[in-house]
Amino acid sequence: MTYIDYSYYTDVYKGVPLPDGDTFVRLSERASDVIDQLTNYQIGDITQYPEWMQTSIKKAVAAQVEYFALAGDSIVHGVSELQNVKIGDFSYTLGSNSGAVQSVVSPAVLSYLYQTGLLYRGVAVCD
Repeated sequence: MTYIDYSYYTDVYKGVPLPDGDTFVRLSERASDVIDQLTNYQIGDITQYPEWMQTSIKKAVAAQVEYFALAGDSIVHGVSELQNVKIGDFSYTLGSNSGAVQSVVSPAVLSYLYQTGLLYRGVAVCD
């Protein structure tokens, strides 16, 4: 389940242009999955939250869509280009990056979600 639509991404968030609507649908689904994983699947129905929290969640998803669009397909699945592997006499080299591992999550996502309390991993105390 995605938390934003294409018009929110283009008109409100003003994200980088995407080739087509199908690309947006694919990236927004994956971005919403990342947000759900980060928040421990506690969002559910976004309308149950105050307007400011809904806005933060939507901005987080849009930021993740944009991050995926800029980083390319390899980052969508958390795949970093392998630079060099050697086991005994066997050696394998692939990729052209500097070998740095790139995060699957946009730093902007964390800043949008931090203020909502949805990233909290502690134990809730019941009365």
